[in-house]
Amino acid sequence: MQQIYNCIIIEDNPIDIKILEGYLSKLPHLKVIDTFHNPIEAIPTIHSDEVDIMFLDIETPEMTGIGLLDSLEKIPQTILISNHVSYSMDAFEIGVTDYIQKPVTFERLLKSVSRAIDNIQLQDKNFKELIAPKEHFIFLKSGRELLKFNLNDILYVEALASFTKVYTQDKTTVISESISDLHTKLPPDTFLRIHKSYLVPLSKIIGISTKAVILENHKIPLGLSYRESIEKILAGTEGLQD
Repeated sequence: MQQIYNCIIIEDNPIDIKILEGYLSKLPHLKVIDTFHNPIEAIPTIHSDEVDIMFLDIETPEMTGIGLLDSLEKIPQTILISNHVSYSMDAFEIGVTDYIQKPVTFERLLKSVSRAIDNIQLQDKNFKELIAPKEHFIFLKSGRELLKFNLNDILYVEALASFTKVYTQDKTTVISESISDLHTKLPPDTFLRIHKSYLVPLSKIIGISTKAVILENHKIPLGLSYRESIEKILAGTEGLQD
């Protein structure tokens, strides 16, 4: 049976909504479960975890698309749509799937949808089964390759738009998924989110300062909103390096 991916559209222009709905109706594996004229109306649906792909206009009333994404801890695969290219850098820093400039064509939309589905499939339960905690390794996709990483070798992880960079002692590897998605694949309580753009292994932390987490040879930015929870975790953890 073909998998169906649930979609929502957040767009204040009714004509643009109709265009998107028309395009998406041509794709039988996509289902538009709701449309919204502003992001605030969509928040309960997004939090329901029923949304696989979100088509989001940036310039919307009450809250911008960028503002919505920045307020969410976990976002679905998001395809941003705008009349302007000036927002593209901000969008990719947050970790969106793709960015389309209006007017939207079916061919360009199809390319974005394919990218979103590829990302979703990487998060599928079958892929998660590749993780073997007892052996302390994980398989991650880099481009067309599926690479094995020893968890003990990972120094830290950095967000790179909708991708991530995994740093080990001898190399840096770009991984084809967002930092939030990668965090869900790592063993619980082993890697800490210390900033919206950084993950670090708990075992590698030797201290924290006002604005950084201190590793043996690195200082990683510590987000203000993460500091209190990190302090509590470290205060209740034994066995950290001195």
